[in-house]
Amino acid sequence: MNSGEFALDPAAEPIADADWLRAFVDRYIAGWNTGDGAAVAACVTEDTRWLDPSEAELITGRTGVAKFVHDTKRAFPDVHYTTVFEPVITPDARAAIVPWRMTGTHLGPIDPPGFAGTGKKFDLFVVDIWQFRAGLIWRSKATWDLNELLLQLELLPKRNGFAERAMARAQRIAVKLRP
Repeated sequence: MNSGEFALDPAAEPIADADWLRAFVDRYIAGWNTGDGAAVAACVTEDTRWLDPSEAELITGRTGVAKFVHDTKRAFPDVHYTTVFEPVITPDARAAIVPWRMTGTHLGPIDPPGFAGTGKKFDLFVVDIWQFRAGLIWRSKATWDLNELLLQLELLPKRNGFAERAMARAQRIAVKLRP
């Protein structure tokens, strides 16, 4: 996903205040932690644009967000979000920066690309940037380390391990063989 597809839009609605944002975050996180895709989707506009490092394509609309929650809960049934510290409102009040801790266990498929559950636990730091319309998330960009998740789930070889060195050798050979 090209992060250039997300730019802060000056047309976003100003965020009323920190208390309103905190209550919104609590409602949103409750939807995620109960696996209620409809509750999370109710926090976004019908035309929301949602970027996440795990997705190859932009997620759009409430239906897309609800499916994303469903797919996440299928792969990580115990996925759990906690706030790391209070969300921050940008100085112009046109965006919120929301830090999370995301934990869970990989028990179900990640499809695409088709990874089977590994039974491995993960623990990641996530930062969302949100913009609002009509009191709902209109634009969302999640930032977190996809490589770190894959390492924790053992879907990538361990750093400096035999498999990683073998992949590096294969890559160097492939580069040399290119026309």
